[in-house]
Order: sequence, then C-alpha cells, then structure tokens
Amino acid sequence: EAFIIGSRSVKICQPLASQLEDAQGKDNTDIGTNSDISIESYQHKDFKLTYLYKKAAPGREKDRPIILIHPVGIGLSSWFWERVIQSYSKDNPPIYAPDLIGCGLDHGADAWYPNKNGLFFPLSWVEGVETLMNTIIVPRWQESQPSPPLSSFFGDNQSNTSRGGCLVIAQGGLAPVGIMLAKRNPLQVEKLMLTSPQTYEDITTAIPEPELQKNYNFLCSPILGGLAFAVLESREIIKFFSNLFLFQDICDEQWLDETQRELCVEARTPVQAFNAGLLQHRSFEWELKELPQPVLVVSGEGDKRVLGRQLYQSELNKCTLATIEGCNVLPWETPTGVVDLIKELGY
Repeated sequence: EAFIIGSRSVKICQPLASQLEDAQGKDNTDIGTNSDISIESYQHKDFKLTYLYKKAAPGREKDRPIILIHPVGIGLSSWFWERVIQSYSKDNPPIYAPDLIGCGLDHGADAWYPNKNGLFFPLSWVEGVETLMNTIIVPRWQESQPSPPLSSFFGDNQSNTSRGGCLVIAQGGLAPVGIMLAKRNPLQVEKLMLTSPQTYEDITTAIPEPELQKNYNFLCSPILGGLAFAVLESREIIKFFSNLFLFQDICDEQWLDETQRELCVEARTPVQAFNAGLLQHRSFEWELKELPQPVLVVSGEGDKRVLGRQLYQSELNKCTLATIEGCNVLPWETPTGVVDLIKELGY
C-alpha cells in the first residue's frame, strides 16, 4: 500500500506499477564555478526531472556509479550533495544526484501540482529515480564496459571494480526511498548507505492515517499553511532551525544562500507531503529485514538519535554502524568523512 495525494486528499491505495520511459535530455548546465558538475534532465512520465552529474575521473569510467538521494525540506534539492561531489575529486566513479519529483525547480525541473498529478509516497519518488537508473545510469555504465557488459553489472564479473551495481546513499528522512530502491532493484543496487536516518523504531512504526490527514490539510491550508511557510522560509528562521536541529556547530552562509534559491510557492508541495509524514504511512520493517544488500547506517557525533539506530544492526542481516563528526546533515557538514566511508565500501 502507498499514499496518493490529489485535491488535498490522503488515502490508502494499491501502488501503481512502475512505468519507465526512455526519454532523456542533457542541459549541460554547470553548477556555478564547478565545471565538473553539470545539471542534466530526463523525462519520467509527465515530469521533466533534473539531476546533478559528475563524470568519472580518468581511469574510473568503468567503475560502479553512486546515486545520492537528497532530503526534502524548505529550500532543499540535489544541491545538498554538492560538497560530497566536490570532495570526491580526481578518483571518483560516476556520481548522480537526482532531484525528486517536485524538487529542483531552480535546476529547471517541473513543479508538482497535486490536483493535476496524484503521487504515491514514497513509491513515486522511487520510480522517478528508477527511470534515471534504467534509462541513463545503467546504459551509460554499459557503454563503458567491454562486451558483454550486462554480466559484470549484474554481478558475474568478480573484479573489485565491476562485480555489482550502484551504491545508493539516502539522507535523513528519505531513508524509505533508499530502502525501496534497494529492495526493488537487487541487481542494479549493490550497497545502501543511510546517513542520519530515522531511528529504527520510527521507520518501523506507521503514523496513523487521521494524523497524516490532519497534518497535510494544515500544511495545504491557504491561510494557516501559507502563513506557516511564509515564516519558515525566511532566512533568519531557516538559520535558527538549522542551528537548533541540523548542525553540530552553526550553519554557514552558503547553506542559507542555497536554500533561498529553491524557495517559491510551487516548491512547497513536496515539502507539504514530506512534513505531513506521508513517507511514514506504513512500517518499512519487512523491506529492511529482507534486503539482500549490506547496509551502512551513519550518524553524527552530535546526533541525539545515535542510540535509537543501534537496532538497525541487531535487526538487519547485514548492517554496520558508523559515526563521524557532525550532527544531522553530515554530507554538508563533513563531506570528506562521507567520502571516506564511500571509499571504504569500495566505491
């Protein structure tokens, strides 16, 4: 089951089958002065979606790709991963950071209008990334391989650099997207990393439907919801809450500058869905316990939820825990620490 949103309604439905399209495009837009990171686009159903892309460093073109899932919140999109992408330099494999449906408007992605396109959560976000994976990431990887490429991508080749699929890294509350990507795509996804995810209890406990409906209706309210967003989108309030909940020290000006670029009324719809709790409309315990891939759960030293994540290790078949400097936005606070963990996983 999954939730679908449309006309401010929340209900339980049977998930739609994934429908992948082959349309794709390249915008070749550079991110500021970082000429090695480009913004590219592709078509997923009715949406033009965007992603950040960094080509593999010379000598690593044949290596397995990395897919980075950004958090959803006020002003957030794939830019959240820029510091990790930049920090992984000179010896990086191919890196992709997709903008989830409704996000990345500053990159040229389509907005999400609930009254026009109902979405399932988290399934629709998962499907958007699957389209990128199946129409762009895997074909590009295949082109870099000696014939026949499919066997090595799907695990028959025993070399350390090409025996399996992608590494998926999901940040924060988007852990369900990473978990579903791994569970639905065991051949394409070889390893999963969760940075600052929910506690195990939270991710395996469903939020009651009446509470979700109440939350969503409030956030979508033209008066109360609109007023709340108007306040929360101010630079000073973003700074206040970032310092209070996200950063071990204090947030930097670049963080605040980036959040401001994504702010507009159209960018609120995915935040409304996420903040209402729709990604936790059900437990993900079954998927977690059935994952064939090894999972690395990463916490920050200043994160109060570290103890609540220990159950991941005891409940999952193949899970390890790691702690690095930072609090709740480790890829932004400690990008080199995240890159070091990525390299330890063989990427």
